Formats: sequence, C-alpha cells, structure tokens
Amino acid sequence: MRAFESSTWPQRTRKSDLLVLSNVFTQPAIFWVSTVAWVAAAKYTTQDHRPLTTDILFPALRQVIKTHPSLCVALKNESSSKAAFTRLHTIDLSQIVEFRNSDSLQAAFEGQLTHGFDTEPDAPLWRIQVLADNTVILAIHHVIADGLSTIAFHGSLLRAVRNGSFCDTSSLVQIPDTIRMLPTVEAVTNVWPSIPTILDRIYREFAPQYLKSDRHAWSGKPVPRTGTLRTNVRLISFLPHDVAAFCSLCRTHRATLTSAFYVLTVAILSRMLAGDTRYKTISSAVAVSLRGVAGVSGDAICDFVSAHFAHPPVNPNFSWTTAARYARKLRKQKRDARQSIGLLRLLFRNYIPFMRGHLGRKRDSGFVLSNLGRFDAPMIEGTWNVVNTVFAQCDVIIGAAFKLNVVCDPGGTLNVALTWGDYGVETDFVESFISQFQDAFHDLLV
Repeated sequence: MRAFESSTWPQRTRKSDLLVLSNVFTQPAIFWVSTVAWVAAAKYTTQDHRPLTTDILFPALRQVIKTHPSLCVALKNESSSKAAFTRLHTIDLSQIVEFRNSDSLQAAFEGQLTHGFDTEPDAPLWRIQVLADNTVILAIHHVIADGLSTIAFHGSLLRAVRNGSFCDTSSLVQIPDTIRMLPTVEAVTNVWPSIPTILDRIYREFAPQYLKSDRHAWSGKPVPRTGTLRTNVRLISFLPHDVAAFCSLCRTHRATLTSAFYVLTVAILSRMLAGDTRYKTISSAVAVSLRGVAGVSGDAICDFVSAHFAHPPVNPNFSWTTAARYARKLRKQKRDARQSIGLLRLLFRNYIPFMRGHLGRKRDSGFVLSNLGRFDAPMIEGTWNVVNTVFAQCDVIIGAAFKLNVVCDPGGTLNVALTWGDYGVETDFVESFISQFQDAFHDLLV
C-alpha cells in the first residue's frame, strides 16, 4: 500500500496530534506502540443462518471504505509533533480482515485491545476480525474515530451487506482521488477555553498536591513510570424488559440512563471505599459528543468527542435527585466540553514533555463512562440484521483506572463492557464492582 500527502488534506491538527501521543504512551523512554482505542462488535444474522464469507463481506467493506474518508488514511511521524495523515492509494482487505474459528467475544476484545497498530508501514488505522458466529469486530484508532464512529461503521456495513451488490469480491480496494476528510473539530466549532478554565487547568498542573481539589479523591493506582499495556475486559448485559423499565424510571425522575449509571457507579465505588478515610471524593469523567455543536452527522466516522470531569463526593446512597441534576449538567456540557480541546493549544505542541509529566503522578480519573446510546437498526425480514452490539476502549497509561462502555443493541439489550489495565485497579476490585453494580441496578427496579 502506497501513500502520498496532498495539500488539499489537513496534514496535522492540534487535537489529532495529542490523541496520537496520549494513546501510544506505553513504555516511556523505551518504545512507542500505537494502541487500539476502540473495538466494537456487531453480530450479523439472517433467517437461514447464512455465514458471513469474504464474498459477502469484502464487497460490503468496499462500499463502506469509499463512504468514509477516515478509513482511507495512514499515519505518518506518529511519535513526533509533526504527525500527519497520508492518503492511501489502495487497501488490501486480506491484510486487515481476519476470520477466527472462535466465538469468545471477551477473549477477542482483550486480544484486539492489547494488539496495537504498527503505523510505520503505510497501513490503515483500523482492522476487522470475524468470529465463527458472524460477529464482526472493528478495531480502530482514536485519531480517526470516536466511540460513536464505531456505531456509524456498523450501520454503514449493515446497509452495505443488505444492498447485496457482490459483483467485485476481490480483496484490493482502490481509493478514489476525490475522497476528502472531514474538517477537524476546531475548524468547525469554537474550542477556545475561557480564562477561568485556563487558570483552573494551570493551577491543577502546577499547584502542590496538598492544595489541589483532588487531593482526597479516589482515582485508582497512580500512573506507572514504565510498563506494558494489557487491557482486561468483562462483559455484562441487561435484558430488554429491565432496560425499558429502568429507562422509564429515568424519564419519571428527569434523569437519563447516562446520569443514572454515573450516580450508581459513584455509589458503588463509595461502598467499596467505605472505611478508607483517605477518600472524600471520586475522580470521574463522562464522554461528551461534540457532533451536535459541530454540526456533524451521527453517520460520520470522525473524532468529535470530549469529556466532562468531576469529583463527586463519596456517597454510598443512590439518589434520583442527584441523577437528574447531573443530567442537566451533561446537557450543558454539550457546549462547554469543547474547552478541554482548546486547552491543548496552550501546550504549543510540546506534547511529549506534557505526557511524561504525568508519569508517577495521581490519575486524573478513577473511572470514565461512555454511552453510545442505541444502535438503531430495525429488523427486516429476509435480509441481514444485527442482533448484538458491544463496544469497549483500551487501557491507556495515563487514562482512567477503569472504563464503563455502554451500548444498547437493536433488540433492546443493554451491553456494558468494563475495561481496565493492570496498573489501574486490581481484577478483584472490578469483579466486585460488577457484582454490586448488577445487584444495585435490579434493586432500583423493585
């Protein structure tokens, strides 16, 4: 696969550069490996249980690739401040699509999230793994995609396999010269931070730890100084009738599923930390999509996401009032969260020293919650359908101690993937959290 730079394409962006660096920081001062940011699985089915073969998948992927320019790029100079996209001439699907004689989704997720991208050769920043039960797993780099992009990918792939235009089954895809990437987030919406936001960030970076607002916050283990990344995964599901009842409760109390899960997570962690007087708050983050304020379609594959960071007080009791209050705050964050991206400009592209400065320090977040909502693909008889969707994100050295990744499939089942690294929290901690979270969820339905 050859690549070339084009002056008509944005060669580098402030946000993209930092996303690259933040995701590749695996063994500081030892080596760089670009990690997988997202994996998303969707199970494709037909009434006659047709297998998803290359004769069906390759033509469909050809359509998807030509629809989404982000799938047509490679990354150049990733570990420098001059990171740039280059457009590929061709993509050989036989090199990035793997069929596995296995249907273990958890094992597949762990394998994909731990196996990074090698960006030295001219290769796309995504790949596909197909399991024996027709589950298609997309692994994709954060520099070209946010979480919602994984839903957009599977929506596009489902439309393509339903289209059934399977005349060209070859593995080689020619990339049209007319393809153009979307503009960067800072090009389509104002991301410049306010003076109070700038001053707050400077204070949090340089003030002594004993004066910081998060000095009594739980955030998992400190960021390690060196090590390798391995992402652990646990998958849990909530049945459609329980999900419908829970969402009804949310509406009754003017909350959302995201805000309710956030407050429930804080409550469970508070119970687990009971008796430890070191902690008075919990460092947290919730992913916030910027597509609305940027005017970008939900069908696009792009990176238009930020996050809202907070330090809720330790409180073992779930409160619908608190969930409703947080739902209102998240609605406001759809605009305010842009400022987190604008803060990157203050680094003046000195990203590597900034990242290294986090090594050995307290983490910014104990957990991060990402909710993609529902994969809206109604069942159609006599053609391909999607019956299960799951997504997860990888561990990052300076990232949250553990992550909750939520998506609802077309049938109404809510799937949650919990991911964490060995340096964030212990496995026993996460498994205890899962057990208590499931129990607390069902207690609220009683």
